[in-house]
Amino acid sequence: MALYHRKILFIFALAVGFLPAQSPAQIKSNFSSSITSESMAAVWIARDRGLFKKYGLDVQYILMPRSPLAVSALVAGEIDMAVIGPGHLVNAAVGGTDVIGIANFAQKLDYRLNTRPEIKKKEDLRGKRIAISGPGSTSHLVSLLALQHLALDPNAAKIAFLTISGTEINRRLALESGSIDATTLNGSVGDLYGQKGYPVLFNFKGSGVTMPQTMLVTTRRLASTKPQVVEAYAKTIVEAIAVMFDPANKETVTRTIASNLRLSNPSDAEEAYQSVINSYERVPYPSLEGMHRLHGLLTTINPKLAGVKIDTVVDPSFISKLDSSGFVQSVSKR
Repeated sequence: MALYHRKILFIFALAVGFLPAQSPAQIKSNFSSSITSESMAAVWIARDRGLFKKYGLDVQYILMPRSPLAVSALVAGEIDMAVIGPGHLVNAAVGGTDVIGIANFAQKLDYRLNTRPEIKKKEDLRGKRIAISGPGSTSHLVSLLALQHLALDPNAAKIAFLTISGTEINRRLALESGSIDATTLNGSVGDLYGQKGYPVLFNFKGSGVTMPQTMLVTTRRLASTKPQVVEAYAKTIVEAIAVMFDPANKETVTRTIASNLRLSNPSDAEEAYQSVINSYERVPYPSLEGMHRLHGLLTTINPKLAGVKIDTVVDPSFISKLDSSGFVQSVSKR
């Protein structure tokens, strides 16, 4: 198993600027995600601003093809932290996996259900295929919520959920090739595809629908034995969020988001920036209430999840400490 994970790390380790010159005070750490949408904006900003290094971390970032692999690597001790969808966190808890969420980047949903050009109304979705990144993933849950709001029962409408492993880009390519009929795309990317002729059948923007998304996770073991590492990550992300919300940084933040999303059109870049600002939490507490709501939805997919004690899969203590100590306020003033 360890050899398998080492192979995964070798294959997917990417040199993307997370490796600053090491100083004696820095701690080497592996960090992973399979997410490539704008919900990763805080991580991109942290990298570009040197915030990992600032808080004593010499970080190697590893792009995983699927979030469950990141969870497995966490449990194996091959990475310290990961960013995953909270559904994967709940799924991992079924077997008693030692993984906890310490921060939640976003609660407000900013997704679009995009379809093939010939699918223009909800009735056209009957008997069609919706791509998701995996059972219980954010893309799966958002698809279910979209169908609920469209008053479509996926079983009655014979809608199939097709797993396409990897990042959102893989699902976008599948939509373009016609190998799937619909998928959920995040924020400005969903709008961009709508403009390119892939109709937006449901738009969560401004709907008021919330659900925990994009969580920073680690293991209880690491939180107990190396709390300084977890706190360093928490500080890095909190300051990166503060940087994003500072109007003085709009130009550089927009440029960073556009670069990572490969957006060349200034209006698309502006839309992506606004999407990030409107969806991110200023103080990224893991929401217990939201996790309970998420748990209810997940249980309809997998009844085995009913036994998961949601209170045990999140640990708000690290963000709470930064908030109560004045750290959050101090970085917000910079």
